[in-house]
Formats: sequence, C-alpha cells, structure tokens
Amino acid sequence: MKYFTFYKRLLSFKKYPLFRTANFKHMLINIMVISILIALPNVVSLFQSVNATAGLSDIESEIPEFEIVDGKYVGDSKTIEIHGSTILFSENRTTADLTVSADQDVLIGFLRDGIYIRDVQGGGLDYSYISEIKTDEDLETFIEQQTSSLYFYALVYVVFYTSVIMFFTVILLSIGVYAMHTISVGLRKKSRFMNWFKFSTFATITALVPIIVIQLVFGSALWGIYIATIPAYIHYYRKLPTLK
Repeated sequence: MKYFTFYKRLLSFKKYPLFRTANFKHMLINIMVISILIALPNVVSLFQSVNATAGLSDIESEIPEFEIVDGKYVGDSKTIEIHGSTILFSENRTTADLTVSADQDVLIGFLRDGIYIRDVQGGGLDYSYISEIKTDEDLETFIEQQTSSLYFYALVYVVFYTSVIMFFTVILLSIGVYAMHTISVGLRKKSRFMNWFKFSTFATITALVPIIVIQLVFGSALWGIYIATIPAYIHYYRKLPTLK
C-alpha cells in the first residue's frame, strides 16, 4: 500500500520532500491513529477499572453505613480491597487529596466532597451527579442496577475522550508545524505548511508507537513525543530545496 511507503521513506531518510504526495485521507488516518495511541494507556487502565468495578456486587455486605447530607459524605471510614484495588470510604479526605497524590491503589473513593474515580479525567465528581445515592443502601441498589451497563458507559467515555484528543492533536501539530514552516521560509527554503503537516503526522506516529509501548509497560509519561521526532524534522528540513 502507498500509505506504508511513507513510513519507509521516514525510516530510511529518503525522498523526504515526496511527503507532499500523501493525500488528505492519509492525514485523517494518521490523526485518528495518533489520538487512539495517546488515549490507549488511559483506555486500558479504564477498562481494567471497569473490570474491577464489575465485581462490586461481591462486596456489597462490606459497604459501611453512610449518608450524603447537603452534598457531603457523613459516615464510617473504611477501605475495601477488590481485585488488587481499593474502594475508599472516608469523611476526612477529599477528591482533591487523591487527585493531587495520584494514589494508584484507590480505584473509587466516596469522600467528603464527592466521588473520586481513578481513571476518569479530573478524578472527582460531585455527589449531585448521582443524586439517587443518599445512603449505603442506595449504593447497594445502584450497584445492582448499573453494573451491567458499565461497559457501555466506558465505551461512550472512550469515544468522547478520543474525540477531544483528536481536536487537540490537530491544534498542537499545527502549532509545531507552523513554527517549522516559518523558520524554513525565513531561511529561504521551498516550504509548504501542508507538506510539513503531512510529514509531521507520519513522524509523530513513528515516535508514538515505542513511547506508548514503554508507557503501557513502565508507566512513563508522553512528554518525549516531540523530542523523539526532532531528528526527523531536522532531516526533513535539510532535504527541502533552497529558493533561488
């Protein structure tokens, strides 16, 4: 396929200017792949959490007594172990405490000011989002009713989360590409913004694949994406013809 010839050119450092022959379909595919790759570690973690949460029905008898009074948790403090993760009940800790500390052992927390969910962006939800839960008995009923729908909710979240990443991927790539294009024009290179953009999508995917694998295995951050693609950008710039 013609699509994969661009990766061959990228890795072999040959025919770099010919990235202009990549069409709009290739660019859309790359943006989608980049977004999926960036989302993948969180998606994997989310579904691991969903699998664990699906087992909540097994520990209903261990849920401590509590009430939600004026949007605040009032009741006993307790930790429940489930599938290697912790369900935390506490009127002394807040969602901000866990969000800042990034306690990876806590899967879900019913805390003083709201519910903490480890794999949801932002971490904390106000109790008003689940107004039907006012007591421990309500929670037990909620678990019985909602456990079967968890995977559907998770899928909806993944689609939304990936769509947001796609939006920011286009913006961030455009900023980086515009900078390279401006520098090239200033140095009298025959530069085209869209050619840079096409090239950058292939370069980003090539850098992302090993980075995501490393993150899935070791939990490393993604801050190295741009750094990993710098050599490819420099080589592409050197291949641009000089304006006469």
